[in-house]
Amino acid sequence: MTTLKTDFKEGSIVKTKSRVGLVKGANRRSNIYGSMELVRADIEAKVRGQVLLKPNFLSSENQLASTHADAMRGAIDFLLSVPNPPDEILIAEGGNEAYSGEAFDNFGYRALPDEYDVPIRLIDLNEETQWEETTIFTATRQERVVRMPKTVLDCPCTISVAVAKTHDVCVVTLAQKNLIMGTLQKEDRIWMHGFPSHPDRILPDEAQVLNVNLMRLSRFLKADIGLVDGTVGLQGNGPGGTDVVDLGAAAASADVFAVDAVMSKAMGFEPMQLGLLHYADALGMGVGDLEHIDVVGTPIEDVAQSFLPHETTGEQLKWRETEVEQYLPR
Repeated sequence: MTTLKTDFKEGSIVKTKSRVGLVKGANRRSNIYGSMELVRADIEAKVRGQVLLKPNFLSSENQLASTHADAMRGAIDFLLSVPNPPDEILIAEGGNEAYSGEAFDNFGYRALPDEYDVPIRLIDLNEETQWEETTIFTATRQERVVRMPKTVLDCPCTISVAVAKTHDVCVVTLAQKNLIMGTLQKEDRIWMHGFPSHPDRILPDEAQVLNVNLMRLSRFLKADIGLVDGTVGLQGNGPGGTDVVDLGAAAASADVFAVDAVMSKAMGFEPMQLGLLHYADALGMGVGDLEHIDVVGTPIEDVAQSFLPHETTGEQLKWRETEVEQYLPR
């Protein structure tokens, strides 16, 4: 056991080490499966009768910025290999698309249900009808209600399948952020940034409030298992764009923050300098400190490449603020 003293309140958080499976290879499907295989016991312990796989459909047209169907195949292959495989798999996302299901159509997801014996349902979370409410904070530190989908909240096992990408607010966008931002009621998502519209967004205020709000939502929407597909990553002015990095890696963990920390380092960023991972580690919600993570399989240094950061990364890294404890979850 290790003890970590937080930098925003008195006391200590006692936590155990987390394990992350890291694989190097050129095949996306086998990369995902192989990363899960490396931490098989940890993942098997979290698999339930119903499992929800959450892709990232930032775009319904830009495959680089969105989770590839072969990453889903790797995850499903693994789920069906466990002693007690799920009875049903949901693939659920509230994507950015012109019509319901456009990303499923364009990225080849419609073929998945016919490829496996287990029932697989493709769900557009933008059509969710049952929501639970919680509060976040705006950039002026006013409370605001946001809505979380019952489909995700009620699922006994959630797996976030993210893409290794740089970001315009959080430096990187990986598994835990993916689960939250693509499932919230669509009209509420901009308020996670603290502002009423995209033109109103201002750094570093936006970085301060988004990292805090992500931690607030992580009390309810924390992925049980995190997967990050870095077979091909996206660098520069992400999370969209076409600037490719052939990282050739994938990572998996039963600690979603730990897998994000390992992939952040593989992309050339220091995990504990990132607001979301710093807060998660300090609050004991997950491990962001690489000193307390066992990387199983390929060492990080064997896959690491320095991704070109977003042009505003300097401002994004000013996420720290005073008296933050009053806004973070307790």
